Amino acid sequence: MTARVTTLQGPSAGAYYVEKELGYYLDDGEPPGRWRGSAAGDLGLEGVVVDDDFLALMDGLDPRSGQLLGTKHTERTVRGFDVTCSAPKSVSLLYAFGDADVRGHALAAHDAAVDAVVSWIEDHAHTRVRVHGEVCAFDADGIVAACFRQHTSRELDPQLHTHVVVANRVKAPDGRWLALDARTIKRDQQTLSRLYHAGLRAELTARLGVRWVEPDNGIAEIVDMPKEVLVEFSRRSQAIKERIEDKIDGFVEQFD
Repeated sequence: MTARVTTLQGPSAGAYYVEKELGYYLDDGEPPGRWRGSAAGDLGLEGVVVDDDFLALMDGLDPRSGQLLGTKHTERTVRGFDVTCSAPKSVSLLYAFGDADVRGHALAAHDAAVDAVVSWIEDHAHTRVRVHGEVCAFDADGIVAACFRQHTSRELDPQLHTHVVVANRVKAPDGRWLALDARTIKRDQQTLSRLYHAGLRAELTARLGVRWVEPDNGIAEIVDMPKEVLVEFSRRSQAIKERIEDKIDGFVEQFD
């Protein structure tokens, strides 16, 4: 899967996305985040993500009034969920080495695919409320998400991807702000991944006439992209692979 869901927990969960010294998300040349989700408008959040607004939201506060959105977070509270949508390496290279027109279409295709994922999450978002002693699930009236698009991996290889940070606060039908029941997105990561990749392929085929190899687990590379080139610009994946191999070798050596 290249659409994975990570649980964000603890007071520093939001800082990682907006404070440069804590991560690579604000490296020079990378764009600021953008607000998504129909409930963002209810909090006056539109367009570019402002750091203080994002941090307030991740603290469970209304960025405008400072009032609590539901119950107060604790040191161990889940603050949100990072749904990361990563393009296949060949698409990242298409963006990195294409001309201005190709780069623009690659970004637009990626963004459209990410928007489809956000819409799916919102359409299926729900919360749980105890009614007369029974726990009941109710559809949420919207989510609030901040989308941080990035263009390189930690090893600075071309890697087009977006972190969709979904706040752990959704608007219930009665107007209250409650915790998101995240079991759907946690269990349906395969669905999110396939939705993103299908949307990306459809967009790039329509925009640039891109052809694809047969998808494997819903993921496909561009036809005629040399394998050696894909490997050359996949240092992050190679580093992870080598790390795993080292761990396995150490385990075997220890318990053999």
